[in-house]
Amino acid sequence: MPSLGDFIYAQFIFHPPKPTTSFQSKTIIITGANGGLGKETAKHLVSLEATKVILACRSISNGNKAKSEIESQLKSKCPPSVLEVWQLDLESPASVEAFVAKANALPRLDVFINNAGIHSSKFSTVYETERCIGVNVIGTFLLALQLIPKLRQTAREFNTTPHLTTVTSALYDSAKWPAETGGKDIFEWFREEKNFDWMNQYNISKLMQIYILMKLSALVDPLDSNTKGARPIVINSLDPCFCKTGLGSPEDLPRGMQLAGKIFTAAAARTAEEGSRLVVQAASAGRETHGKYMRTGKVQAYDKSALNKRRQEDLWKTLCVKVEGLQKGLVTVLPFLD
Repeated sequence: MPSLGDFIYAQFIFHPPKPTTSFQSKTIIITGANGGLGKETAKHLVSLEATKVILACRSISNGNKAKSEIESQLKSKCPPSVLEVWQLDLESPASVEAFVAKANALPRLDVFINNAGIHSSKFSTVYETERCIGVNVIGTFLLALQLIPKLRQTAREFNTTPHLTTVTSALYDSAKWPAETGGKDIFEWFREEKNFDWMNQYNISKLMQIYILMKLSALVDPLDSNTKGARPIVINSLDPCFCKTGLGSPEDLPRGMQLAGKIFTAAAARTAEEGSRLVVQAASAGRETHGKYMRTGKVQAYDKSALNKRRQEDLWKTLCVKVEGLQKGLVTVLPFLD
């Protein structure tokens, strides 16, 4: 967990600058885009002249409401052709597969922002593991892995540098990794309700994201690689600081804990708009951020918890087995998964 001094700086002293980098001609996908950080990020990208911004949402109805709000607020800056709403349910392999097929039909894909996520205090499962991990890790990367070829194609054909940017959290460094899983893989271990700790699930899902992104960036266009004339892509992540979004204290907590969470949020949290500035910054950051984690607008060294190579390799192998089971042939189609 960030130190008190770091928290005070991030929440009260540091002021994220408004983004100014142009996204003219670019096509962008944002998951979890119907509210919070996702919606505010979309507003910035439209204002920065993105040609197309795709709001990927579980609910088409909620996505359309967000689209209407953005169009109404930005008026002439947002002609009807800019925003699209696409259905995406990260708990459904069929939904992910349909989404990927639609994305592959786009003329180009310049930026993919992994923003969707969940936080719950009640135990349930999806993808044969605890739901928070299932959505934030398995569903998230089942989608992201399949969009990398499109990003690389865009780099080659348009001589540009696409981004795969993931919204993670500084809470990754407070995650409690199990000391022993009894021979079970990490997803299987968390499938058992006795291992559920609602205060840890979100944090550990974010640590898992960090592990996977570190491994992925080492496999896909690493900084020391020769891309044979093609422009490489950038894979990075960021902490948007503590913001007022739909991912605050879970609504199924006892009332007292909900009230305490609301008071703390009101006192310390930034607005979603302020947090979204950092998302946009990461989505336009330079190649030097490939494989890196950004906090308060700059690259920050990983906490030692993220540097456990054995965990990283074990999780990567487990994820590859999982996504191959969900979509046969995926490991063959995406050679960087080997």
